[in-house]
Amino acid sequence: MIGKTLRTVVPFADDAIQYLLETSRRRLAASFPAYLIAHYAKSQLWHSSTLLFGFFLTEICGIGARSMGWIMAASLLLNGSIDLAMGMWWRHRITDEAQARRAQALGAPLTCAFFLLFCATPFLSIDARSAWALVMLLGFRATYPLLDVPQNSIPALLSLDDAARCRLLAHRNVASGIAGIAVSVIAAPILMRDGDLRHWMLWAFGLVLVVCGSAWCVARVPMPGGPTRPDRPGGADGTLGFATILWALAMMIAASAAFRLIEPYYSAFVQGGAGLLLWASIGGTISQPLWARGRSRWSASVMLIAAAFTLAGSAGLVLSPLRSAPVGVVLAGMAFGVGSGGLWLMLWTAMTALAAQGGATRYVGIFTCVSKTAQAVAIVTAGHVLAASPYRLTLRDPWSPPSLMMAGALAEIAIVCGVLAFVLTLNRKRSGGISATRPPAAPTVRARG
Repeated sequence: MIGKTLRTVVPFADDAIQYLLETSRRRLAASFPAYLIAHYAKSQLWHSSTLLFGFFLTEICGIGARSMGWIMAASLLLNGSIDLAMGMWWRHRITDEAQARRAQALGAPLTCAFFLLFCATPFLSIDARSAWALVMLLGFRATYPLLDVPQNSIPALLSLDDAARCRLLAHRNVASGIAGIAVSVIAAPILMRDGDLRHWMLWAFGLVLVVCGSAWCVARVPMPGGPTRPDRPGGADGTLGFATILWALAMMIAASAAFRLIEPYYSAFVQGGAGLLLWASIGGTISQPLWARGRSRWSASVMLIAAAFTLAGSAGLVLSPLRSAPVGVVLAGMAFGVGSGGLWLMLWTAMTALAAQGGATRYVGIFTCVSKTAQAVAIVTAGHVLAASPYRLTLRDPWSPPSLMMAGALAEIAIVCGVLAFVLTLNRKRSGGISATRPPAAPTVRARG
């Protein structure tokens, strides 16, 4: 009797599970574009604040390079501190993706209001600009975590296996890369060459409409969430702990921030327009699907070594005679984007795998706090380098301090990739070579890729 009952119930249960998985997959497919559009819009806010605000303060608002560095750094330190505080506060309050979706929609309008007020700085008198810019920028940084932390927690709160989560993060990075391209192609020329501040404000106003509208859409479109079960405990490939992830993140972000702060000046005064960062955004964007596919075929160590060589090549090009030639700009920018994009995906995937085990906002808050603190340190350093050098002229020299700082930043990221590859290889040998291969996961919802 029991055997007959089991033969009847088990196939039915299997069919029910398959139906639920298929239903969840369809819901994810429907909500996927809304989430990516929201991430794209939010990324435009962030890219604008990191790629253009420094140039905006010095060249449009008339603030000195050293003051610019301190203003940007102070705002980032505030942002990182609030990331940490909100991540800790939300860790027991945001425990599923629906709560995260609602939280990010509530935070978007306030963040966008401060963004617009900061962009309006040039309309004030010169004497009032510094104080206004500082207050509005601090307001923007203080409210940005209300949008950023819950939205970044969504991938960890979805019922995804490691491979599906990696693909989702790769799609997010593509959206972020497209946002960076949009800032380089649309916002940067308006700021650097147009000269009509009405066009600048029109762009800013259009951007905040997209940010608020997409955040609201994400809050309205359900996504398959709930308690997640990671494929295995531990970090990326079971061998990277959270402290190692944070160290690599800090080193990478500090170097990237220094490079990205100096590059707009190089673009404006050496090339006369968008250059390395545009091609970096393109390289980082188109390489994300390749990095995601590569992670399912090769070990993380192999992928990191490939990223290291790519970044080393970019550093060499920045110092070479090709640095100002079109082909050199394309190759150096693309190599920077491809290499840093690969490391970025691996770090996010490793952190999100840990966050999926519980307390997602805590992990995200710490991760983004470290990221922004590293940016602050790099921006102060880069601001002093620019202030100590007539950068409008010296950037033409590949061996000047600003130019060497750009090349050194690329070399630093390459070294981080190499160190992580060594740590992964060493830990894999200590564990008997088990961690680099992924065991088959139980059936779960998979993101389309």
